[in-house]
Amino acid sequence: MSKNISKYLYSFLLLICIPFLLHAEEQTEKSLLERLTEPKFTLESAYMQRANIKESEGSVAVTKNRLQINNANISFSYTNWRFNWDKVSDLPFGDGVHNPVEEMHGLNLSLSKSYRINERWFTVSSVSLNSTFEDDLSNSLSLGVFSFASYKIDSDHAVQMGLFGNYHPASSLIFPILSYSYRANYKDGIQVVLGFPQTHIGYHVNRDTLLRFGVLFSNSLIRLSDKSTLEPEGFNQFQDYMGNLGVTYDVNKKIQISGDILYAFKREITLYNKDGNELDNYEIEPTAGAMLKVIVRF
Repeated sequence: MSKNISKYLYSFLLLICIPFLLHAEEQTEKSLLERLTEPKFTLESAYMQRANIKESEGSVAVTKNRLQINNANISFSYTNWRFNWDKVSDLPFGDGVHNPVEEMHGLNLSLSKSYRINERWFTVSSVSLNSTFEDDLSNSLSLGVFSFASYKIDSDHAVQMGLFGNYHPASSLIFPILSYSYRANYKDGIQVVLGFPQTHIGYHVNRDTLLRFGVLFSNSLIRLSDKSTLEPEGFNQFQDYMGNLGVTYDVNKKIQISGDILYAFKREITLYNKDGNELDNYEIEPTAGAMLKVIVRF
């Protein structure tokens, strides 16, 4: 499998890991009954404005919606992407008549377990089953496993380290985990999270309001349909490097709302055949967007 596909799988697994890195420690403080009976619903919507494919008059706008239901040990999410193409006949890919991709779906099921060793150390392990596809699940499933340990240097600083791996029909991968956080779970002053695919600096205006600035990486790999005009049974990858400026507001102990202004400064579409070998790469012009997320705890 190509290096770019490997980078996709690496990034996708880190997207799964990041929430654990930020919140796993607080979960270790809860009893088993609390962890099992405190579900959380997350609804996220994002929109990236229309942008041209470079050296083409063809363009695309993207809408993303995600619903996640989880507690501290079990998580299920469904993600839907919709693509609004314009001037299809001028696109450098596809058949020039039909929209290359109109919609894709993502499913994720994960199980996790956290364990506190002592006041400074705790561990988290997780296994997940993932699929992103246009209209056919076959050859889209991957199995991810990760385990990391977090070490609290002092009351403000912590580092996380570990390993994760992914099995995919075309490739099996193992990568290290390494990240740093400063006051990540505090409700006052500055907080910092350094890692990939998300890095941010935040400042609590008050206990309920957090202002954030950062850089994040978004990556989606779709298993194309058997009749795709791009590449039958192949894969199409969308990558976005984005800056974000946002605010998170805790309405109360049960409801949290976040809003972000996004600017995608580097965007790419990469096409692969069914064996994961790269066929071609296309750049998309930079564009702005927005994201809204609502979390409800029960």
